[in-house]
Amino acid sequence: KCKKWEHEGYTLINGTECHDLCSNKVMTQIIFERENINTPKTVLIAHAEDTERALKELGSKFPIILKTGTGTNGIGVILVESAASLQSIVQLLYRESEFQDILLQEYIKADYDVRVIVFKDEVIGVMKRPVVSGDFRSNVSQGSKPKPHKLTDFEKSESIRAAQAVDGTIVGVDFIPGKKPYFIEVNNVPGLVGIEEALQGSIVEKLLNKLKEIK
Repeated sequence: KCKKWEHEGYTLINGTECHDLCSNKVMTQIIFERENINTPKTVLIAHAEDTERALKELGSKFPIILKTGTGTNGIGVILVESAASLQSIVQLLYRESEFQDILLQEYIKADYDVRVIVFKDEVIGVMKRPVVSGDFRSNVSQGSKPKPHKLTDFEKSESIRAAQAVDGTIVGVDFIPGKKPYFIEVNNVPGLVGIEEALQGSIVEKLLNKLKEIK
């Protein structure tokens, strides 16, 4: 239906191209690499017997991150501690779906990550999401308690560039801070509850006002 409405001339927030790119972690990775946006080293497992080759190409010490091609709210993201565990997880995933996309990614240890809400070429709101106690994830849906965060000029410009790379209108850009931040993903349906709480309101109102401007 969305593609039909788009072809009929309706404006979708976000468009179907943005949805398709952000919903597929493989495509997001391809876009990041094409646009030279810094991201953790990532390798795609091609098939059930490809784990050893992919692990060697990744060249990272354990623990590492395993991601399924689709998934939100931290679901489908696993911290893997050993080669034996990795093989077992991959076999299980392929048993459930032989066409499953599986990515291996180097693990960047951090106390928090950052979510940036971008409207076109403007940052509307920013929060940092502390890693959940006893976990490695920092999703609000997993229990993280977000706080306000101030971006550097470089973080701001790169967040906007990441949003534009997927043709986003309203998106959430996630990165791990550092001397050169590691960009993780772009969300085409970013949850606003956490950032509303962290900034004590105003984000939804800001976005509604911005949307009125493009009608």
